[in-house]
Amino acid sequence: MPEQPPLNDDERAELIAYLDGELELTDAEAVERKLNGDPRIRAEADALRRTFNLLEFLPKPEPSPNFTNQTLDRVNPVRKSTSLRLIASRPRRWMKRVGWAAAILLAGVIGYGGAPWVEARFWPAAQPVSEAEQMARDLRVLEQLGLYQHVPDNQFLNELDRPELFGDE
Repeated sequence: MPEQPPLNDDERAELIAYLDGELELTDAEAVERKLNGDPRIRAEADALRRTFNLLEFLPKPEPSPNFTNQTLDRVNPVRKSTSLRLIASRPRRWMKRVGWAAAILLAGVIGYGGAPWVEARFWPAAQPVSEAEQMARDLRVLEQLGLYQHVPDNQFLNELDRPELFGDE
């Protein structure tokens, strides 16, 4: 009789979960059907049961009698100093938050109130231009308007404006 392949990791994990009683009822029933039908899985389950039973004979470690006291003594100073630091830092955190809120509010007020001054100082209002003056300024464009209408977008025109294509004018 040829030797059968060992269980893969998923099958072994499912079998261990079954032996530990961790599977849902439907999954447990599926594993039981596999156990009844596959001798390879049955042999693996028996080996795992024997291994689990051997674990029962190992000595169980007992903590020292003063383990609880030692642990609490180590945790208490840290907990006390942490709680004192938290209580002491609360007012500072509160003041820091109020300071940030005031700074943001002040920046908003200055920005909103100063915008008209900056606009008037650096971007003076353009003088109204008549239509005739505007057409005179754009005369070169208007003369070539028929050619420009066939261009799909401005990117093509910008590429034509590069000096390395036609030289400097």
